[in-house]
Amino acid sequence: MAWKTIQGFLWIVGSLCLGYWTEMTLKARWSQSQGARDLEHSVVSTAPALGDVVGRIEIPRLKLSTIVFEGADDEELQRGVGHLPASALPGNRGNMVLAAHRDTFFRPLRNIRVGDRVHIRQPRGDSVYIVKSAWIVDPDQVDVLKPTAKPALTLITCYPFRYIGPAPERFVVRAVLAP
Repeated sequence: MAWKTIQGFLWIVGSLCLGYWTEMTLKARWSQSQGARDLEHSVVSTAPALGDVVGRIEIPRLKLSTIVFEGADDEELQRGVGHLPASALPGNRGNMVLAAHRDTFFRPLRNIRVGDRVHIRQPRGDSVYIVKSAWIVDPDQVDVLKPTAKPALTLITCYPFRYIGPAPERFVVRAVLAP
């Protein structure tokens, strides 16, 4: 009798988990598709509002290509890569900060190397950055978000990549605008 109850409970939990995963996957795919259409039809603002398309990040060697949305809260990070609103926009002077989940859009970052090229595509032109460093920090080490004198790109995701649950550290990649 107890075994049947446990078995039924586990089936329910498994079904709920599968349903949640399906919903998140479909939402992300739809958002990426819609964002790509907006980018293609030049519906990208120079002063994006929360949720707007900022551009597309591509790291060719890692085969990473995903839409970047304005904002870095849960809603945007479920849809794609998030642009920290207080940070610089692509190609502008300052530190452009992009964040994404380690188990979805930024999973390929685990294989990033110094010298990799990072493209930020926008209708008004592309910005190309060269990776200069990657390191691990504590979540409260927010100095990586500070503005920079020259155009820079900071990518942030949780670390370790294979950790289950809320990760204890952050993986940070710094790149500079290519000459």
